[in-house]
Amino acid sequence: MSIVKIQQVRSLRAAVKYSMQDHKTNEDLVTSFECDIETIERDFKSVLYDYNEKTNSNKDMSARMIIQSFDSDDNLTPEQAHQYGVELAENYLKGKHQFVVITHTETDNLHNHIIFNSINFEDLKMFDSKRQHTINDLRKENDKVSEEHGLNIIEGGRRKEITFNEYVARAKKQSFKGKLEGIIDDSILKSNSFEDFLELMNKQGYECKMGKYLSFKNPRSNKFMRTKNLGMNYFESSIKYRIANKDYTPVKQAFIDKRWIDKSQAKFKNNKGLQKWATKQNINYLNEISSKLYKQNITLRELNEIEIKKENLISGFEKQLELIDGEIFKLEKMKDCFDIYQSSYSLIKAYKEAEDKMEFKQANYSKFKQYDAAKRDMNYLKKQYDVTDVAGLNYKLSLMTEERNLLYGSLGKDKEKAKELEQQEQVKKQRNQKDHGNER
Repeated sequence: MSIVKIQQVRSLRAAVKYSMQDHKTNEDLVTSFECDIETIERDFKSVLYDYNEKTNSNKDMSARMIIQSFDSDDNLTPEQAHQYGVELAENYLKGKHQFVVITHTETDNLHNHIIFNSINFEDLKMFDSKRQHTINDLRKENDKVSEEHGLNIIEGGRRKEITFNEYVARAKKQSFKGKLEGIIDDSILKSNSFEDFLELMNKQGYECKMGKYLSFKNPRSNKFMRTKNLGMNYFESSIKYRIANKDYTPVKQAFIDKRWIDKSQAKFKNNKGLQKWATKQNINYLNEISSKLYKQNITLRELNEIEIKKENLISGFEKQLELIDGEIFKLEKMKDCFDIYQSSYSLIKAYKEAEDKMEFKQANYSKFKQYDAAKRDMNYLKKQYDVTDVAGLNYKLSLMTEERNLLYGSLGKDKEKAKELEQQEQVKKQRNQKDHGNER
């Protein structure tokens, strides 16, 4: 497992001097691209000169550094760590930026310093420093390298909302989010109702707070965290749906991001257990791809495009679910507006009959405030949904909840239905083979 972060380089000379200290690395663990470690300042400046000339500007030197750290449990050699750093630099920078990879060996955790020129030497454009590219894309490329070499990746590490501290915590398996996901999943399977679920979570030390968003307290920090931050499968409504539909399997990340494991690496040669594991992973991967290609009658490239579209679709669905959940919560809070409005009849009558209306209103401020809120809610319900009584509101809420569940349910897989469809496909395949044999 490895983690990555990126930062600006204030002084290229100081960064190189620090990275090249004798007790940290050696010349065998230094690889450069389109530059030389001895003349890196001059090499970077030559591209800077071309950039300033093209853009008619006077920019100063600009460089960045990626730090790629490996888990000591991976038992990598310095040479392997260095190779993975070079692969990351090549894949992430696309061969368009000068870079140098320097591997440090002085700590228990091997790590690479990848220093690169911020200016693209092909089209003389500046490095894309948007969050999407410097966090998501960087982690994604690092995960690809890790998977290709049989290393574990950080669960959920590509999500936009994960901070660097959370990213590191997940790598150390100390993440509250990571643990909470697993505990929620397990508690859902053991619960027959939402009340059972909350009780089970409380017994395991996770105090609950209800409101617009379901939250659980972190026992260490004593701070509450909203489950919606874990993704749509952990929205309160989604948890309720999953409890009521145990056969439902929440949609997972696109499997096409997986990579073939190269067993020719040194670490696999003398480890039969690791060889067996890698073989099994590769067979499962092949079977999964083969099954998808067969059922959908498409090419691997088309399948990849579908998976990308699916991720975009899921992101859109998640926003829709959050909007529906927010509106349901809002309407639930309006349920008593009809009763409040009706019970305020005597209040309004007394107000109209009062000699000093201002004094009467001040004396009954809280009641008038409730009345105004009820009137505002009733106007909203009438205008938005043509709802004029509590029965109509309850019916509307039931329709919205049903719509929400249908939308969420469409994203997952019903295990029984999936099994039934698979059996039907198998029977169909056997019949085709039999018919083909008879023709011969």
